[in-house]
Amino acid sequence: IMVAARGRGLHTCPQAAFAPYHRQIRPVLNIPDEEIVVCGMALGYEDKSKPENEFRTDRAPLEDWVTFSE
Repeated sequence: IMVAARGRGLHTCPQAAFAPYHRQIRPVLNIPDEEIVVCGMALGYEDKSKPENEFRTDRAPLEDWVTFSE
């Protein structure tokens, strides 16, 4: 979904912060009691004028966690 959104000019942000609120979210989204919300996603257009959209986290180099084989 996130890659498809970028292909359509939208930005996304995965959100684990939704997890503690699964009891409040379930009835709104008609999710059965035996299921819980573990994450969510913000979807929309990035506002580059906002400082929070300039924040970038450090990432491990690709070669630290990926193996390419031919």
